[in-house]
Amino acid sequence: MIEALHAMADSQNTTIKTFEYRIRPNKKFIAACEKALDDSRFIYNCALEQRIRVYNACGKTISFYEQSRQLTVARNELPELKGVLRTIQSDALERLNEAFDAFFLRLKRGEKPGFPRFKSRDRYHTFSQKYEKVRPCPINGDKLTVPGVGTCRVRLSRPVEGRCKQLRITRRADGWYALLACEIPKPAPLAKTGETVGVDVGIRSFATLSTGEEIANPRHLKQAAGQLAREQRRLARKVKGSQNRGKARGKVALRHLRVQRARKHFHYEEAAKLVERFDRIAVEDLNIRGMVKNRRLAKAILDVAWGQFFAITKSKAENAGRTFERVNPRYTSQTCSNCGHRQKMPLAIRVYECEKCGFVCDRDHNAAINLDTVRPSGPKLDACGERKRSKKQEHDGSYQSEPQRGGD
Repeated sequence: MIEALHAMADSQNTTIKTFEYRIRPNKKFIAACEKALDDSRFIYNCALEQRIRVYNACGKTISFYEQSRQLTVARNELPELKGVLRTIQSDALERLNEAFDAFFLRLKRGEKPGFPRFKSRDRYHTFSQKYEKVRPCPINGDKLTVPGVGTCRVRLSRPVEGRCKQLRITRRADGWYALLACEIPKPAPLAKTGETVGVDVGIRSFATLSTGEEIANPRHLKQAAGQLAREQRRLARKVKGSQNRGKARGKVALRHLRVQRARKHFHYEEAAKLVERFDRIAVEDLNIRGMVKNRRLAKAILDVAWGQFFAITKSKAENAGRTFERVNPRYTSQTCSNCGHRQKMPLAIRVYECEKCGFVCDRDHNAAINLDTVRPSGPKLDACGERKRSKKQEHDGSYQSEPQRGGD
């Protein structure tokens, strides 16, 4: 849904910005939100069941548009469906359609498909509705109006900008939140600094820049591990199905939510610093899914969340008029950033000492320099890191191998 909004915004020289506000407690409004969630989840599960039955009967899948048309017919015949706002029901159908699109894409790529599953109450926390141009902003002062649900007060941490295109209400471990996806003009690009940087991410330190600076790894999950372990032991002692177990689950979820927020705040801060200082930011194009298969490092890799950091940096760079590039990380740690010589570098060796020119540098700093010098549009390399030969060069012998600097 958000990706579609971004695509629409990019074509009009605008961008989508999400404003998040915490909802103040209001029993009547919260009860209405719970009902809207249940109604949306009911449509989602019914639509999923219909798709499965249609496929089992005739071997074909039913499209989103056909299900949307049938929903219109059902609303005219069933008063319990007509009593729910149509936009909330349409959102459930769109979410199911996106789940199937992702399922078929994973099948096409040969990945583990992960068929869309039925949603229980504990796995469905958000409902949303689109906003047309003629509808006013749902927030007036600190008062939020959700069509078909009700009104409440919100903690207005900052004013709303632009035109609201979508309103989402989500339930989290510490309460309810309203998220407004608004269309705003693209901000003016930042002034050029003439500086570029390569960013080599890691676990020992979160990142090493080609300038020699290191960003320490805060290890948010490791710091909260003691509190999490205590809460999880208390949860394990509760009787299944009891109210006390539900409260204990909420406390565990709250601990994880705090870790997630601290990590995300850290990523936003560091991304903002990089975008402010450098015109071009080059990072490693890592296969994170493959890396987390290492059971010894998986927890630490997931804790640093490089993928989230790269996504945030890319978004900020695009809005600021900066260049963000993903570079093939192959041989960046083995290649001397001074002379281009390549040598074996086991992971345990943290200092790069070039056997050819005697250049000495921290391993991660050397890799970051190589990332800064690599250009994705440069000549293609073969499996050995050398320039690929054309058929004409191989025939007349005009190809000459030369040492590579970084990945060039």
